[in-house]
Amino acid sequence: MRSKLLPVAGTFFLLFILFFPLDFLGDFQRKVSLFLFGDLTEWMAKSLFATADARIDFSSDSTSMFILVGMFLPLSLLTAIFMGQRYSRKILYLSKEIVVLYLVIVLMKYGFDKVFKAQFYLPEPNILYSRLGNLDKDILFWSTMGTSRLYSVSMGIVELTAAFLILFSRTRALGLLLSVGILANIFLINIGFDISVKFFSLILFLMTIFALKDDWIFMYRFFILKQEIKRKEIESYPKLQPFLVFFRNAFIGISVMLILLPYSNSGNYNDDTAERSLLHGAFKNVDQYSDIQYIFFHRNNYLILMDKNEKMTDFHFNLTSKNRLILENYNGQKTNLDFVYQKEDSLLTVSVGRYKIKTKEQNWRKMNALRPLFHTRIENLK
Repeated sequence: MRSKLLPVAGTFFLLFILFFPLDFLGDFQRKVSLFLFGDLTEWMAKSLFATADARIDFSSDSTSMFILVGMFLPLSLLTAIFMGQRYSRKILYLSKEIVVLYLVIVLMKYGFDKVFKAQFYLPEPNILYSRLGNLDKDILFWSTMGTSRLYSVSMGIVELTAAFLILFSRTRALGLLLSVGILANIFLINIGFDISVKFFSLILFLMTIFALKDDWIFMYRFFILKQEIKRKEIESYPKLQPFLVFFRNAFIGISVMLILLPYSNSGNYNDDTAERSLLHGAFKNVDQYSDIQYIFFHRNNYLILMDKNEKMTDFHFNLTSKNRLILENYNGQKTNLDFVYQKEDSLLTVSVGRYKIKTKEQNWRKMNALRPLFHTRIENLK
């Protein structure tokens, strides 16, 4: 059974690595996948899943990703059935090497993002001023993690350590075992908090299991049965080694460069301190009788209005002049908004036509969730 499943798994993982887009490596994969599978995927989404507005971008947990994986499974099975034993061993060897390389790159990407605080970013002001019970579970989790730089950096170091261990053959099994724990935890978090990378994290977890295919029996006998056994020599292909070494080193080098380039260009290695726009923050309406309670300016150019019932309405905005924004809603309708910001008094007045709202800027960075508290003894808690 194991000998029949492994070639299917190896072929499937190769197809997935080739055609599932990793955005941080550029747009080439997405373009190739759209060219080869885009029209068929769109037709299947409409015909089989009755989804007219499906995202045909193959992002995780999208209809297009499920369709793509659904096409790869039978293709992998047929390939494994008609593949001779000699080619089957070669595919298994190549697929394991490529899966290992893929895991290294993904762990590096998410590891560096955590170390530089770009994954679990600081919660936005509109989130901080929302009631906990009004937040979706995924936003709640993401925001909570974003309040602690220590946790983010620590987890990033763990993921980078796993990637570094996997790079070398002598420590590869240890690195993969560490990755099993990391990815199992990530998958459970994604399931438990409804975070939309569930399927991708599951496939990464299964990849680590597959990459350890030559080590599970050895580890079971050594650690569980306490047997002294000699490990079998893993089959290799000397003729392929120079190509694999060159490809591995080139791919890792280019990938690390692409991962670190945005940080190098910005010169900022802690997203908590990254520069925000002039109006970024929270502004409280000084008119207590107004239905609008707060105006928030999100770092991604969104203006968000919160009423007294904490219902939020958001608009994308563009700064067209020193004192004017153009607001755009989700229907494409645009509105001019004039503003006057008095930095010395922390006052912001916004005008839409004849309507004016006068607001006072709030010091959202001093809120309890963002205070750098640490208590060694419970007596110190207040």
